[in-house]
Amino acid sequence: LGFTDKTSGDETYGGGRYIDLVEHDRNHYVIDFNKAYNPYCAYNPKYSCAIPPEENHLAIAVTAGEKIFKEH
Repeated sequence: LGFTDKTSGDETYGGGRYIDLVEHDRNHYVIDFNKAYNPYCAYNPKYSCAIPPEENHLAIAVTAGEKIFKEH
């Protein structure tokens, strides 16, 4: 599940991050933002990634999960 939030483009990758949904039980899912990760295109320009839809923009700052990748 791709999403953007108030940290996108500043503290986190501008194209958004992703979360893998885990089914808890029938029709209920766990969303763990601690496991949010950057798409491959954040690390290598040879990859292209889908941009999360506008309805997946969160009007809050999600400070959990992976941040902007910076080469050493």
